[in-house]
Amino acid sequence: MSWLLRMIARGCLLLCCALMVSEVDPGVALADYGGGYGGSNGDAIWALSWWTGNPQGPGPYIGPSADAASQCMWHDTGGSVADLGLALGESSLPSSFWTAPQGGGHPGIWGVLLWANRVSRAASPSDHFDVVACPDLSQIPAPAADLETDLPRAHPPGGKPLYVWIFWDTVADPPPTGLPPVVNDAFQMVHLPAPVINTSPSTVHGTPHATAVNLPTWLWIDPSIWRTWAATAIAGPVVATVWAEPVSVSWSSHWDFTAPAEDPEHGTTNGPEVLAQTCEGPGIPYRYPPPPGAEAAACTATFTQSSLGTWQPLTATVEWIVRWAVSGPTGVVGGEGFLPRVTTASSSPIRAMQIESIIATG
Repeated sequence: MSWLLRMIARGCLLLCCALMVSEVDPGVALADYGGGYGGSNGDAIWALSWWTGNPQGPGPYIGPSADAASQCMWHDTGGSVADLGLALGESSLPSSFWTAPQGGGHPGIWGVLLWANRVSRAASPSDHFDVVACPDLSQIPAPAADLETDLPRAHPPGGKPLYVWIFWDTVADPPPTGLPPVVNDAFQMVHLPAPVINTSPSTVHGTPHATAVNLPTWLWIDPSIWRTWAATAIAGPVVATVWAEPVSVSWSSHWDFTAPAEDPEHGTTNGPEVLAQTCEGPGIPYRYPPPPGAEAAACTATFTQSSLGTWQPLTATVEWIVRWAVSGPTGVVGGEGFLPRVTTASSSPIRAMQIESIIATG
């Protein structure tokens, strides 16, 4: 019965892969390379790097570098045959890979899944398939029981052909409390930037760093930092890559003039002001007139209390997700995971002025 279930599952997986191939835009992959699927999922390594023809790794795609042509790209697909099949469905392998082999040649998806099913029978929860893409044939290792190297070249749309092989990764990930020191060395080299704060309005009646009470204030940071920041460190035979990605910006400010001795701006109400707001992105720079949809997508705050002629600190705090990956000299991934999230912050003065204003539309 277990044999029958495996055969049914395998057949469903192959049908899924075949459907993925049949849905390729014929003007993109089929016309140029005779089949395969380039991938459109933002989580897939080929969507991030293969299409550019510039593989990096292990770790994130971080743009061109001097030695990019000699580097391989790793992707941990998970520990099941289904995970592997779905990953190969986005690897831009030629259409002949998805048909049963006839008269020898490459094993096709049939042979790969048979191999994967065989080697995964004694799997532990930490064992995963790693799909590796390399620009040079010399980077393909010699055949072994835990390797599947007899795959055709992949042809990413718009990129250079790559050699693909699969490794059955039985190296357990190190525990979070026992990471190799080289991981921390790489993290120390990332140098995450502090945000640069911008507001609109930023000047009121010639007063700098100012906004008006009861007027939506646009908040944003310099968008150039909103990208992946990565670094690599080497210690003996171990290579560690650490990369961080921004996920949110928290804005905060506070003042309390509930009983001022004098209100230089002749306010009629006095009370505490607390700004505690989190936005998913860096915010949108203000320009007039705002483009359609910009106001709904912008990060804004409305102050209801005057700062009574004083400048108060406005703080922006960026939260970062930090990942790590470790590999050895043979290109085998020895672990990957997350480091604790980190933050970077900066402050800028802001003055909320209570002025007579007319808000109009159009």
